[in-house]
Amino acid sequence: MLTDLSLLTHLKYLLAAAVVLFLPGLAWQAWAPADERDPLERLADGLGISIGVTTLVGLAGFWLGASFFASAMVGIYAFSLAAWLIGVLRPGWLSRGGWAAAVLGLSGGLLLLAAVAWRMVQARDLLLPAWVDSVHHVLVVKLIELNGAIPATFEPFFPAEFNYHYGFHLLAAIFCVIARTPAELGVLWFGQVINAVVAFSVYRLGRALWRDRRAAVLAALLVAFVFQMPAYYVSWGRYTLLTGLVVLPLAMAAAVELSRQPLRRELAARLVFLTAGVALSHYTTLLLLLVFLLILGAFMLVRRAWRPLLTTAGASLLGGLLALPWLWRSFTALSYQAGLEVVSPLSSDQSGYGQYLLYLIGPNYNYGLYLLALAALVWLLVRGPGRELAAWGLVMGLLMLPWGMRLSPFRPDHMAILIFLPAAVLLGAGLARLADWVFRARPWAGNLALLVTAVGLLVLGLLRTRDVLNPTTVLVNPADMQAIQWVRENTPQDARFFINTAGWQGLYRGVDGGYWLLTLTGRQTVTPPALAWMGSTEYQQQLTAQAELASQAAGCDDAFWQAVESAGLTHVYIREGVGSVQPEGLANCPGVVNEYRRDGVFIYEIAK
Repeated sequence: MLTDLSLLTHLKYLLAAAVVLFLPGLAWQAWAPADERDPLERLADGLGISIGVTTLVGLAGFWLGASFFASAMVGIYAFSLAAWLIGVLRPGWLSRGGWAAAVLGLSGGLLLLAAVAWRMVQARDLLLPAWVDSVHHVLVVKLIELNGAIPATFEPFFPAEFNYHYGFHLLAAIFCVIARTPAELGVLWFGQVINAVVAFSVYRLGRALWRDRRAAVLAALLVAFVFQMPAYYVSWGRYTLLTGLVVLPLAMAAAVELSRQPLRRELAARLVFLTAGVALSHYTTLLLLLVFLLILGAFMLVRRAWRPLLTTAGASLLGGLLALPWLWRSFTALSYQAGLEVVSPLSSDQSGYGQYLLYLIGPNYNYGLYLLALAALVWLLVRGPGRELAAWGLVMGLLMLPWGMRLSPFRPDHMAILIFLPAAVLLGAGLARLADWVFRARPWAGNLALLVTAVGLLVLGLLRTRDVLNPTTVLVNPADMQAIQWVRENTPQDARFFINTAGWQGLYRGVDGGYWLLTLTGRQTVTPPALAWMGSTEYQQQLTAQAELASQAAGCDDAFWQAVESAGLTHVYIREGVGSVQPEGLANCPGVVNEYRRDGVFIYEIAK
C-alpha cells in the first residue's frame, strides 16, 4: 500500500517525478522571454513541454532503433539541468516578478503538493493499480524497461504489434528507472501525481482565457479536491487519459494566446511541442484539442484575424506532423474500430445507457456543480470573453448525449468522464464574475465571498471524495499478492494458468489476482491483458474462444476442460468467493491437484 511507504521514499519519488515531469520544461522556461505569465503558469507550461519533448524523443528513438534509456535519457536530463542552472543564474533572471512572484510560486507549490498528497490518500488502500487498464499499463511500462525504448511488439508477453498511445508509459518507465522502483508500484505512485497535476494545467488555461487569478485558482481547486472526476480515475487506472489531460489545457492555453499575439515565436514553438504531447498521450484528448482548435479558428475567421489564424493553425499542424508517424502507425492497425453512427432519441436501447451516463457525472453534489457550470456556460457564451471555451464545453455536452452522432471509437461515456474540465474552468470564471457583479461597489467583499465559497467547496470535496475508490474495481488483495509471489518462485516459466474470467466491453477480463499473473510473473493465462486483442484477427479469434470457454466454466465441467485443452493450460488460479469456478467445484476433479492454499487463494496443477 502507498501508506506503507516511508516519508523518505515518498520524497525520493517526488524528486524523480519532478525530474521527469518538469526538468526539460524548466530549462526551456529559463531561456524563454519575459511575458505576462506568472511563475505558476510558466511552471505549468514547463510540465507540458517536458511531456512533449520526452514523447518526441521516444518516438525518434523508436524509428532510429536507439535505446532511450541508455543514451538519450541521461543526455536530456543532464543538458536540461545545465541549461536550467545557467539560465536562472544569469543576471536579472531571479529578480523577475519580485517578492510577489516568489510568494505566488511558493503558494502554488504547496497547493500542488497538497493535491498530490490528497491523491495518495484516495489511493491509500491499493496494493496494485486498480481495474482492467492498469494490468496492461504496467505491462507496457515493463516492456519499455525491457527494450530500453518504445517496443515494436508486445513480445515476449503476446504476439501483437505495439500501436498504443505511449506518453504515460514512457514517462512512468523513466520514473521507475530513476526512482528504482518496480513498475507496478511506480505506475500506482506516479499515476497519482499525474492525476494531481491536471489541476495545475487547468489553472494555466483559466489564466490564459481571462487573466483572472481568482477564477483560475477556483477551477484548479475544483479539479484537485471537489469534482468526482478526475479523482475517480484511480478506480479505473486511466493514467494514459490523465496524461493527455495534463497537456490538453496547456495546448489550448497556448493556442488562445497565440490567437491574440501571433508574432511570439517562443509561444508558437511551445504550441508545436504541446500539440505533439497531446497526440502521443491519448487519442481522445487529441480529438478534443482538434475540436477546440476548429472552434477557435471559427472565431478568428469571424473577426478576420488572418495572421493569428495562420500562425495558430501552422503551429498546431506542425505539432501534429511531428506525431504523425506514430498516429499513422496506430491508425493503419486500428482503423477497423473507426466508424460513424447516428443513434435516434427514440431508440429504446439507450435508456440504460442514459442512466449510466448520469451515474458517471454524479454523485448528487456533482449534479449541482454541473448545473452551476451550465449557467456559467450560457452566460459566457452570450457575453464573453471566453466564448471559445464555452462553445467547446457545449460541443462536449452534445457529444455526451446517449443519442445523436457518434464517431467510433469515441463514446458518450468518454465525454461524461471528461466534462469536468470545461465545467471547472467555466464555473471558476462564472463565480468570479458573479462576485464582481453582486459586490461591484465593494470589490473586497466580492473577494471575501469568493474565499468563503472556495473554502466551502474545499470542505465539501474533502468530505465527499476521500473514499472515492470503488472497491468493486480492486482485483487484488493481500492474499493475491502472496499467491502471485508463490507463483513466481514455485512454478515453471512456461506454466499456463486457468483464471476465472468475465465479459468486459466486448472482450474478456480476469476477476482476481490471477489476471495479474502474466504482467507480474510472465506466466501465460487463459485470459491475457486486454491489449492482447490488438493482435491479428486469427489471434483475436483464438483469445476470444478460449476466454469465452473460461467464462462459461463452473467447475470440473466440459467448458473447463475445453479451455484447458484449447489453451494448453497447466495450472489453475482461484480466489474463494470470486468467479464461477470455486475450490469445491475442483475438490474431486480428476487430474487437478491442489498445490497452494492460503487465505482463500487456491492454486492447482493440472496433471497431464
